[in-house]
Amino acid sequence: MDIEKKLNKFLKTNLQKIIYFLSAIVKIKSYSNCEKELVKFITNYINHQKLTKNSKIKIIKNNLILLYAFSNHQDIKLLYDAHLDTVPAEHTEKWLVPPFSGKFLSGKIYGRGSCDDKGSITSLIFCFLFLNKFQIKTPPLAFSFSSNEEDSSAKGIEEILKYTKPRYCIICEPSDLKIVYGHKGKWSVKLTFLGKTSHSSLPHLGKNAIYLGYPLIKKLIETKNKNFKPSILGEPVYTITYIESKTNSLNSIPYECSIYIDYRSVLGETENSIKNYIVKNLKNFKFQPLHRFFKAWVLDENHNLLKLAKEIYQLSFKKEAKPILWQFCTNGSITMANYNIPTIGFGPGNPFLAHQDNEHINIKDVLEAIKFYVNFSLYI
Repeated sequence: MDIEKKLNKFLKTNLQKIIYFLSAIVKIKSYSNCEKELVKFITNYINHQKLTKNSKIKIIKNNLILLYAFSNHQDIKLLYDAHLDTVPAEHTEKWLVPPFSGKFLSGKIYGRGSCDDKGSITSLIFCFLFLNKFQIKTPPLAFSFSSNEEDSSAKGIEEILKYTKPRYCIICEPSDLKIVYGHKGKWSVKLTFLGKTSHSSLPHLGKNAIYLGYPLIKKLIETKNKNFKPSILGEPVYTITYIESKTNSLNSIPYECSIYIDYRSVLGETENSIKNYIVKNLKNFKFQPLHRFFKAWVLDENHNLLKLAKEIYQLSFKKEAKPILWQFCTNGSITMANYNIPTIGFGPGNPFLAHQDNEHINIKDVLEAIKFYVNFSLYI
């Protein structure tokens, strides 16, 4: 029996197990820095399978790595990476089902993290189990399940890359089953404006910190940052995501106001160029980065990795690939922009459902992703 027939039979035979696994891991609340329970569940699940000498499990802090066909953990041809953590689930009254129910309805699994990124986790786990079960010959592979992606600390992928040195990487974020060859960068910053308090009936005796922050709010709403190099990533995108003030009471003029900005950068932008745009003409403020700066990146369209991805896509889905760019940021900013590891993205699920109320993923997408990952493992 050839590999394609074996894989189709494996997926059919294990469909209920795939549904169960995805539902079970959605039920585990795994916010950033709280991934240990999920790592334990996945590890126990894998250990109950019949692992061969070609397979190995490694836990590094809150991160899990599955190694396959390895000779040395530093000598890895391809690293798959999916993150374990999710954003919080708020406004639960707007959900059709509780966000940690892992409910299976009409061919879809519902719940926080189902699309981002536990559908990808499930696809990678069953790709690994298929290769292990049939002892498929592949180059050395690493399946990375990393922590701390959603909190923008990148601690997880950094730990993974201390342990293994892959030649290539696939970031398994939801891409609607499309190949991704680049994305915008990310930087979150906080600007705090310092005023002077007074009684609210005598505002002229104080200096309202909220008013001091108004020019920044107005600039971000009404102007565009034109200080960037044109590229296929388009224009930078930025928005205010949170505003807070400090005051002695509701009868007092605020003496401090903080404005939080989420900035999605394009190629060529740096911390300095972004900061210079934001703070120009502002006074009486404190500028504070909230995490490291993640660079934008794009893989050359003629790179062998992208060419191979298109061929494997054609093989897997019997149609021509049309690669896309993500508008959000992933661990690819670490693998590609910081470590210079040629990287693409590919994963099950609609990326527009990520972080949304009623987040869900179609099980058919998960099955299709397994096919793609298995084929990539064979031909990389």
